Amino acid sequence: MVNKLEVAWTLVVVGLLAGVAAYSTVLVYHLDALPAHPTEYVEVIGHQWYWEFKYTNGTDVNSTYDAATNTVSGGALWAPPGAVVQINVTSADVIHSFNIPQLGVRIDAIPGRMNHFAFTVPNAAAGSEYLIQCTEFCGTYHGIMRSFLVLT
Repeated sequence: MVNKLEVAWTLVVVGLLAGVAAYSTVLVYHLDALPAHPTEYVEVIGHQWYWEFKYTNGTDVNSTYDAATNTVSGGALWAPPGAVVQINVTSADVIHSFNIPQLGVRIDAIPGRMNHFAFTVPNAAAGSEYLIQCTEFCGTYHGIMRSFLVLT
């Protein structure tokens, strides 16, 4: 004979799990959705051992980090405060990981694959800088594969 209490507990657990699964599916869908009209599009290409930023206006900069002075030469990722930026990330050679730790932005750069991600730039003062770094070991000079997000 089936105990009614066992059936009730089983149905409660199944209902809870179904609810969590449905809610999680909706959240994951919205997390991966790109905005309809981002303010800025930037193609980011990881190279051993620098970042290349290609803007829609034709500007193409290679960002090289100098550890001695904690500066970047050649350019950076530029965006206005409060802008919604869509970045399209890939790699020219090995797997890299595009990471802006202060903003919680992290996406892998994989050769032959374009990954898309959008984020909102903080409303901070113009000239503010946020560190960009590679967080996937990519070879000898991985430690200096850095750049900056500079608010314009």
